[in-house]
Amino acid sequence: MKASEGDDKQINEMKLASGSYDLIQKDLGIADELDFGTGEDPFGQLHAFLTPRIQYLLDHDFGYLINAMYRIDISEGALKEILELSKPGNIAADIAERVIIREKMKMETRMKYSDNKKI
Repeated sequence: MKASEGDDKQINEMKLASGSYDLIQKDLGIADELDFGTGEDPFGQLHAFLTPRIQYLLDHDFGYLINAMYRIDISEGALKEILELSKPGNIAADIAERVIIREKMKMETRMKYSDNKKI
């Protein structure tokens, strides 16, 4: 792979992570800003950022978390599976992972169709 292809892939991954973060920020009502560091895994950074916020909602506002999962389009069954099957210390991380996967899918679709627009 050429250096420019690697750069393009990294830029695309950063755009995908940044767009996913924007969706997560809106859907979860997060006001904090996340600055993605260059050279680091942007989705790893997003996961590390999101996990404690999910934990806070689990501990202090479970109803809000349930509503946010609905807005994000994570099924009740998927959330119930995480709550029942995850180890207690991993629940927030597992929910964060599911949120990131879903928002990433949304961003991939948006990017695909925005790149194909012809005017």
